[in-house]
Amino acid sequence: MSEKAKPHASVQQTRYSNFIFVKADDKFRLLLSNERIAAKEALANLVAELEDEVFLRSYSLVGLKAGMEMMLWLAAQDIESMQKAWARITVTGAGRYLSPCLCLLGSYQSAEAHRKDDSSCKEAFGRHRYLFVHPLSRTHEWYELSSAERQKFLSERQAVLARHHGVQEFMFSSTGLDDQEHIVARESASLEELTAATRELREQRIKMFTRLQTPGLLCVGTDLRDILDTIG
Repeated sequence: MSEKAKPHASVQQTRYSNFIFVKADDKFRLLLSNERIAAKEALANLVAELEDEVFLRSYSLVGLKAGMEMMLWLAAQDIESMQKAWARITVTGAGRYLSPCLCLLGSYQSAEAHRKDDSSCKEAFGRHRYLFVHPLSRTHEWYELSSAERQKFLSERQAVLARHHGVQEFMFSSTGLDDQEHIVARESASLEELTAATRELREQRIKMFTRLQTPGLLCVGTDLRDILDTIG
């Protein structure tokens, strides 16, 4: 077989992901009704446009976590694309009144066959309504274990996820990008199954080697217009 005729080999593609938790400034609520409507429409239209360029999903935290009202989940092939998207959000309509409370930045490795766009993110991420996100860092003792010992603990953890078929989990690496080592993003169409899986995972022996796993943030997938209407 000639070199040109060889099929493409699967390669590891890196996707960068940013979970941006925000709160609306009180000035947004003080706008006149028509001004708020125009501001919300401008931001919603921009986000719809950005969804063609990067992976972008909106989630509500209204009444679920003090000091936070919304989370925007962005993902792209490169950091710069996410930066440009967020920069446009912050100068458009209601986006001018959104103040970040917490950002969790990480990267995700997936086996893709030379895909040049972000369609893999759109197919894999954000498929379910309920999303539970938290940072994760291991203790130094974890890295003193042998590879076989670490794999045993990880296998026990994977067995839990295998029992909860409706729960999908992504583990993002943050080393060299953010303070935590990893970001855990676990989603499901059923809040009951999501909480059950999370509860069972917390009971696993691997938790002996966890030194950071808070804050734990429950996010509810919601259309951006609906979130903005709830906020103001």
